[in-house]
Amino acid sequence: RPRALRALAALWRSRREISFVATHVALPRTAAPSSRRRRFCGMMLEALKSATEAPAPRRSAALLVALCVGAAWLYTMIFAAQSAYEIRLHAIKTFGYVIHEFDPWFNYRATVYLAENGYKAFFHWFDRLAWYPLGRPVGTTIYPGMQMTSVFIWQALGKLREMGLLGWYAHAREAAVSLNDVCCLVPAWFGSSATVFCGLLTYEISNSYAASAVSAVVMSTVPAHMMRSVGGGYDNESIAMTAMCATFYLWCRALRAPKGTESSGAAGLETYLFGTLAGLAYAYMVAAWGGFTFVVNVVGCHAFVLAVMGRYTAKLRAAYSLFWAIGTAGACMVPVVGWRPLKDMELLPPFMVFVGLQVQARAMRIVEEKKQGPLMGLMTLAAHGVALLAALGAVGAFLYPKGYFGPPSSRVRGLFVEHTRTGNPLVDSVAEHQPASKQAYSQYLHHAYDLVPWGLGLSLLGASDATSILWVYFSIAYFFSMKMARLVILCGPIASACCGVALGSAVDHLVVFPTYALAAKFAPAEEDNAAAAPPAKKGASKKAAASSEPAPAKAVRAAAAAYRHPVACLLKMAVFCYYAKTVAYPKYLQFVDYCEELAEGLSQPSIMFKARLRSGQEIVVDDYREAYWWLRDNTPAD
Repeated sequence: RPRALRALAALWRSRREISFVATHVALPRTAAPSSRRRRFCGMMLEALKSATEAPAPRRSAALLVALCVGAAWLYTMIFAAQSAYEIRLHAIKTFGYVIHEFDPWFNYRATVYLAENGYKAFFHWFDRLAWYPLGRPVGTTIYPGMQMTSVFIWQALGKLREMGLLGWYAHAREAAVSLNDVCCLVPAWFGSSATVFCGLLTYEISNSYAASAVSAVVMSTVPAHMMRSVGGGYDNESIAMTAMCATFYLWCRALRAPKGTESSGAAGLETYLFGTLAGLAYAYMVAAWGGFTFVVNVVGCHAFVLAVMGRYTAKLRAAYSLFWAIGTAGACMVPVVGWRPLKDMELLPPFMVFVGLQVQARAMRIVEEKKQGPLMGLMTLAAHGVALLAALGAVGAFLYPKGYFGPPSSRVRGLFVEHTRTGNPLVDSVAEHQPASKQAYSQYLHHAYDLVPWGLGLSLLGASDATSILWVYFSIAYFFSMKMARLVILCGPIASACCGVALGSAVDHLVVFPTYALAAKFAPAEEDNAAAAPPAKKGASKKAAASSEPAPAKAVRAAAAAYRHPVACLLKMAVFCYYAKTVAYPKYLQFVDYCEELAEGLSQPSIMFKARLRSGQEIVVDDYREAYWWLRDNTPAD
């Protein structure tokens, strides 16, 4: 034991030489090293490399395993999307195609006006019946993304039905789908699409199909996502969650290194393509919901964290520049937003990150052109940073007295002051603007709440640009939701992603990796078969070199061989089957039953309710709508 500890201490002291050996020296095992320490470092690197690089199976076996994994992932994603759709139809199955509550009814009325009068009239519409007798300029005071999306879907379904392409859809087989039915189904449809995008986002974070599939299954029914996306709950958040998950996925996808450029960090075609799509998805998010402030700040903070951590690359600058420029241009076209992305205090930090990345790119170019060392390079970066801060401070000092910058909105102020002291009576009086409690997290996340720390911890083992967004998203979402209960909805995707990382890691190490190891053992690649029987002289030299290896290197190789041994692989699969049957599956059934029960509770319209007669018969009380219909039919129009 003391000898092993001394070896590890020597390894730590020579960590700089390890980096040197890894980048400049390629020592064969039989080569005479220049020093004992360098030889020790080279052997340790070879041992670690052999431990992390599993033997490749035969091409046909690898393809078969990959097809099985891909088929299982695809089936799980389809199952998750279908589950997300079905669980949101409780209200429609019980009460029919009915819009819920006040806000959804107002959104539906605006959608009808858009469908009947067109976009130009909609954006100039002053509704004299809303906020009577004051009236309201609806077209310039709401986020129109949901209305525009619903009208587009309704018109597209009508065209497809005329072309005879909807014969498979039972709802459209006998009659055209009405705009009311589309508005009732939009939350369920977009609940499914948000589930898919959350699964894709988790794959970018973890590079694991198992984590992606588990994340989608959790996202499909987690109450934090379902609370604003039940059938008939025609509210902005129902489509905003899809836009948010799509933006985060496309942003992380833009950061994925193109093949062959992993070390250089150069921007490729995929970077420009997905960076542009991320900007468009963010523009759609702006049109859909006022929570776009959260989305742009998460992406901006993630880009800032990557730059500070020393992971600045050309693809980071290109992806973020496209995202911010295209997204901000689209946001400024939304009437209710206007020039706010360039004026509001809560939207200026992403703009500052955009400017900072351009300045850092110039500094890095100077460092490369002049071939500066680490110290001079750091001084160059510091000088550019000081100049940037001075320039931004001068511009801010010039514009602030002129009233250019807008104050934070009342809802944003509610995140930093007491919820009854924002200065806006509408915000101060709403109960859902109160701080969230631990009970709220347990209610809307259930078992997922317990797995979040495990997912966050295991994510630290990854080393990609997309991995750190998990911590950035978690930190900001947790802070927002702690200050305002309604923002617990933001915790749905991050809790699902953390569950995917935690449980997906278990599936990978207990099922997927052992399967590949068994395939490599019993169906090895041809080059492995050739290397399995080397000449006697070469084998003797290898044996002599192996005997001269330090104890830590031998331990690493032995641990890797034991980890991939067929008996160990079968034992891991047996452990997985046991825990899946005795722990995971019962927990999943509890989670699904709880979500189904809560879905029924969330699917109760305010204008209708169920009741029981003395005989025990269950009826639906629809007196409110019938009273309004009577007033509409028997009194003169306003």
